[in-house]
Amino acid sequence: MKYIFILLILFVTLISGCSGSAISTISLENSNHHVVIGNTVLANKLQFSHSKTQRNDGYLHASVEVMNKTDVTISLNYHFYWYDANGLEINHSPSASQTLIINPHQVLLLQGLAPNTAATQYRIVVGETYN
Repeated sequence: MKYIFILLILFVTLISGCSGSAISTISLENSNHHVVIGNTVLANKLQFSHSKTQRNDGYLHASVEVMNKTDVTISLNYHFYWYDANGLEINHSPSASQTLIINPHQVLLLQGLAPNTAATQYRIVVGETYN
């Protein structure tokens, strides 16, 4: 437990150090589900809504709509993190990050499927990719 807590603190420190600004958290309809944005500039460009979860064959499936509020195309990188009923992160593949292009005023659906049936909560970390 202590090891997981230390890793979580290191992860948050790493994200905030790389972003150049504070981490903004946008809470959705359900307080257990969060989208974490790497910087406030990006957070102001996007709108998240319609957070949904459902169980398929015992696995948690999560989806969140994201809308580009700007007049420019944005390239996003996002990663789902899964947590059990105790709030502990469930092991995940490091290659599970996804990249997408979202056009001006376009709405897209971010979707993820938990790696095992123990998942009860999720978090999505979103960052802007630079070409």
